[in-house]
Amino acid sequence: MSDPVGAYRYKAFISYSWADAKWGKWVQHALETYRTPRALVGEERALGPVPARLHPLFKDREEEAAGASIGAAVEAALGASEFLIVVCSATSARSKWVNREIAWFKTHRDPAKVLALIVGGEPGDPENECFPKALTHLVGADGAVTDTPIDTPLAADARETGDGKRIARLKLAAAMLGVGLDELVRRDERRRTLRTRAVVAVSLTLAAVMSTLTWFAVEARKEAEFQRNQADGLVEFMLTDLRAKLEPVGRLDALDVVGTRALDYYAKQKLADLDADALGRRAQALLLVGELSNLRGDSGEALKAFTQAAASTAEQLARDPRNPQRIYDHAQSVFWVGYIAYNRGELANAEAQYREYKRLADALLAIDPKNPEWQMESSYAESNLGVMFDAQGRIAEAEPAFAASLKMAEASARSNPADTARQIEIGIAANWLGKAKDKLGKLSEARALHAREIAIYEAVLRREPANAVAKNRLGVALQFLAGVQLEQGEIAAALTSFDRGIAVHAGLLRIEPGNTEWQQSDAGGRIQKARALIYAGRLAESRALMDAAEALLDRMVARDPSNAEWSTVLRQEVLIGRARLALASGKAAEARGPARQVIAGAPRAADRANRTSALIIAGDIEARLGQAEAARAFWISGLESLPAVPGADDERFMLLRRLGRDNEAQAVAAALDRRGYRHPAYLREKGG
Repeated sequence: MSDPVGAYRYKAFISYSWADAKWGKWVQHALETYRTPRALVGEERALGPVPARLHPLFKDREEEAAGASIGAAVEAALGASEFLIVVCSATSARSKWVNREIAWFKTHRDPAKVLALIVGGEPGDPENECFPKALTHLVGADGAVTDTPIDTPLAADARETGDGKRIARLKLAAAMLGVGLDELVRRDERRRTLRTRAVVAVSLTLAAVMSTLTWFAVEARKEAEFQRNQADGLVEFMLTDLRAKLEPVGRLDALDVVGTRALDYYAKQKLADLDADALGRRAQALLLVGELSNLRGDSGEALKAFTQAAASTAEQLARDPRNPQRIYDHAQSVFWVGYIAYNRGELANAEAQYREYKRLADALLAIDPKNPEWQMESSYAESNLGVMFDAQGRIAEAEPAFAASLKMAEASARSNPADTARQIEIGIAANWLGKAKDKLGKLSEARALHAREIAIYEAVLRREPANAVAKNRLGVALQFLAGVQLEQGEIAAALTSFDRGIAVHAGLLRIEPGNTEWQQSDAGGRIQKARALIYAGRLAESRALMDAAEALLDRMVARDPSNAEWSTVLRQEVLIGRARLALASGKAAEARGPARQVIAGAPRAADRANRTSALIIAGDIEARLGQAEAARAFWISGLESLPAVPGADDERFMLLRRLGRDNEAQAVAAALDRRGYRHPAYLREKGG
């Protein structure tokens, strides 16, 4: 197959094993700094007009964990490269990723443009083969490497026992320029000779020395500026285009490389010398590193990175307070600082950060009300405040905030309906509004919203089957749909929805087992299904599922004990499930411990629902054990702790019944019946 000349973003893609990273770096530097002899530039040769430079080259991947295929971002970079340079060694010969990249290039691009560079090992040596199999064997149309050998490729040999680095560099350059090696060697020798003569000549007089030094200084400055611009462009690509390609497929390892490489680049420069755009990119890199630390369960390191980013973006904003990009950059930093505070249960601090984020989002919208990006920032800001209201039991305030968030997300998506990221944001906004509707007793509206978001994610996945963000959100949405189905008495449908959600998260965790966001979603789904199984009378299955969820939660808490969502909220849900399971199994005494652990925990607004559930169960346990007064005391405490929202009416009904306040209980039951509430526990209580 032939390739169109000049149609590529990269001159070459460098494929190498992680053990040969230094050689990968050498190849990139050697070729990107190579200057084509002036006499050859522009001549028509085998590959078209001879270019003056060989840049840029793509080298932005470390050895990745073995998976089913190369990543989407790597595939995109391969497709955007005119040549493939394979760094050959005994390690790269065994590398699955190197072989896959060669196979992809040979099936999608011109196999003649695969170049080999030997840096170790020996060609044809079974014990120390340096050529990857995909290089020396036929590759099928499906990308599979066959056992049919082909001619051993001609290779540049950078070893001292081979061509040496200088000739190896010229061999690669000749192949990529489409010129003869002898031409480059002769001209390179002439260039070296001329340089030697120049050094001798400049020593003759001080004037000549000064003149020559000045010329070199100008050239060096031009070269440094060229290299810096190239590096800045690569960092920009890494933090935007490359991140956008890696994020949907959930590759934390590859994203790690992006963040750390960018920070390493800026660490070698003085912060005082960085311009505004460079400081903005540095803040972006810090935010990425913070996000990854948080996903891996290290909120301390995450907060450190987010705080550094916030300090940088605040300084930038102070210098240029009306610049929309500076406002936007600082808003991202503020959000993430607030997010960590929220996860740690520091609600007052989180609310302060989220209100500041909304102020910044409002400022962006005031500058350009029709800008889809700023509309999305406004949606996020409303949603954040809704989350805070929800965590504090202020559901009546949360509902309009979530409704406003959904409205702005829809407005933003109208500018580009095909943008899957925008569609996912509509789904997330619908999820939060659906949760608020559920707590307000509006079951039909809640169910419709969760069904809508599920349809959105399924549509995205039909277009992008590997989109990990959509998969995670689909799994979460199925859990919420199952919760509403259970409240409407559809226990079989609820269990099916739970199973679908658990299967989605199990698939994600096979891709990236260390992603704690997915672990949290998976644990939550298993806990909820285990509790639903109790109502179905399937106690053994419930116990096994609860055990699996608790084991996962133990590992998560061990990694980050400061995460209150894991160590407090989810832990309490497991304990409540254990208590209910023991009580349903006729083991009232065994149920006492888990229920009282929840009650003894430090009460927070966000934990109120769990505490109320534990008080009801604790009373039921004491009643089962014949301790009527103790039971009544727990039930009275439970009634006093109930939030004044319709979503708590089922527990209100149960407590009033237990306390003998039947007239009040019947009034609450009538309201539940009008809303179509048919939870199995409620129906059992009502029938009893």
